[in-house]
Amino acid sequence: MKVTYIYHSGFFVEMENVCFLFDYYKGTIPDHVPEKPLVVFVSHRHGDHYNPKIFELAQEGKGVHYVIPKDVPYKRELDMYEKKGVPLAEYITVVRRNETQSLALPNGVTVDMEMLASTDEGVAYLLKCEGKTVYHAGDLNLWVWREESKQYNHNMQANYFRELNKLKDMKIDAAFVPLDPRQGEDAFGGLEAFMEYARPEKVYPMHCWKKYSIIRQFLDKHPEYAGQIVKIEREGQEFLQ
Repeated sequence: MKVTYIYHSGFFVEMENVCFLFDYYKGTIPDHVPEKPLVVFVSHRHGDHYNPKIFELAQEGKGVHYVIPKDVPYKRELDMYEKKGVPLAEYITVVRRNETQSLALPNGVTVDMEMLASTDEGVAYLLKCEGKTVYHAGDLNLWVWREESKQYNHNMQANYFRELNKLKDMKIDAAFVPLDPRQGEDAFGGLEAFMEYARPEKVYPMHCWKKYSIIRQFLDKHPEYAGQIVKIEREGQEFLQ
């Protein structure tokens, strides 16, 4: 499995017979062989996780399929591409929080999908495919903010740990988890809890706003995770696992 960091929370995952593109909004999407279907996942509608340009891929004959939460506004694109002769609706699977679906691709590959409820908007994805488990959190994180009320932060913690319980002791091959420097002293909380609950082989910190030094700071505090936390340093960086 090859993982390419694109930008922010955007990643490209190439497996043996399928490719995944997560939360693209800017940057260079790696090329892939046409024989491998490309599944494009959108976690929610925020502008740093969703760019309607992803639908341009449907015009390039690459066997593209889209997995999109129901609250993402894409109806305008449906109409636009329909006028171009691209039946975009046929390539879209709409998902909701707290449900499971299986996506059967034309080459016989099946992607089993579980959608967790984000602590912000949309969903997080837990995917099982080709014997691998991949988790992309979207904006599912422990969003504790000092300027918010005690009740807000209490509810945030309760909601976050409710979702983490679904990952308890689960072996995850590749996990993409927020590590946001804007949270200041509370930035590490979500990833710390994730590491305690799940059993990830590799974790790719994301949502860092290009401040990749926060990954080093996390590892300085938690050297025990040095073999699991991937040190992302630049856009376009590739990792084999």
